[in-house]
Amino acid sequence: MEDIRTEDIWPEHRRNPAAPATSEGRRKMKKHLELLGSVGVGLAVALGGAGAAGAADTTIKICHIGSTDDEDHKGSLVFENFVESQTNGAVEVEIYPAGQLCGNFRQCLESVQLGTCEITGTTVGGIANIFPEIQVTDLPYIFPNDRVAEKVMKSPFMDEVRKAVLEKTGTLRLMGLNNTGGWRDFFTIDVTIKTPADLAGVKMRTIESPLQVEMVNLMGGNPTPIPWQELYTSLATGVVIGTKNGITDIVNMKFHEFLNRVTLDHHAYMFLFWWMNDDFLQGLSPDLKRIVAAGFHHMTSMASDDPKFTALAGYAAFKERGGQVYVPTPEEKAQFVESVQPLKQWYVERFGDKWLKLLEASIAEAEKEIEEEDMRLLN
Repeated sequence: MEDIRTEDIWPEHRRNPAAPATSEGRRKMKKHLELLGSVGVGLAVALGGAGAAGAADTTIKICHIGSTDDEDHKGSLVFENFVESQTNGAVEVEIYPAGQLCGNFRQCLESVQLGTCEITGTTVGGIANIFPEIQVTDLPYIFPNDRVAEKVMKSPFMDEVRKAVLEKTGTLRLMGLNNTGGWRDFFTIDVTIKTPADLAGVKMRTIESPLQVEMVNLMGGNPTPIPWQELYTSLATGVVIGTKNGITDIVNMKFHEFLNRVTLDHHAYMFLFWWMNDDFLQGLSPDLKRIVAAGFHHMTSMASDDPKFTALAGYAAFKERGGQVYVPTPEEKAQFVESVQPLKQWYVERFGDKWLKLLEASIAEAEKEIEEEDMRLLN
């Protein structure tokens, strides 16, 4: 398969190499997070005082390429506060955002494998160079909504992903997932996309991923792979008149200075996968392992919820500049879904059907659980 450029696949988080690891914003955030320490007190007590039992002066380094403003960094701060408080300071967590220790996903994963840092986060594209089968989660419209996607994060499917990647690499253990940046939608200049027919000939920016290029082709558009850092100029000069991104990235990068239409087709749910060096993890005491696992739970829960809030301000800013939001009807959405059905066969021809079947089974189980939850609430 074509080598995917991980620096172009980051779901368009604003990288800021100059951002310090210990900024005033971070100190303020930690004050707000102090209350979280009480959440896990019971766990620490039940474990018999993990701070005293575990190895002293242990340092866990988190390296990522996101800015200090995004949800993944905020989640890292939650992890830091929780683990440090629950170990009474026996474990120190250091966070290196904005590419301070690694410039792209490939480098970050290599850093974890080499032990330069212990934890990093990547998107689907970031891990696809090592485990290309994971692209099944990027098939358009495979996730119907947030609730289903969030359940799949903790499903048997992801357990199998954890086993497969650990077996293949020997060092990378999947510790958790969260949403990063919401959903990918169609943003355009002066063109309202109501059905795939409206994409005919539209020069749509994509990441340099064969799957994403083929998706736009199937809809009749003109896919144009462009690096993220060149997109602003490309929109300004008409090289492309559309892109597939989430609202917060559009507004934060000021792309809404040109883009004035969005179709909320939600064709891709954007996951972030958190990886930890397994040798380091296995070297911790059982008590510390439990605290680390709980830390990832709090980290990913917070990070998944954050895009839902930041999107509100994003849409408000988009509309203030005259942007128009369109939600496809059920009939129109069905046309989008139907147009990209051949992508499943495209995937199977390259990677087999094992992972597609596993994912579809996990999605079906998630939908069943959600229906049962709703019925308990309503009856």
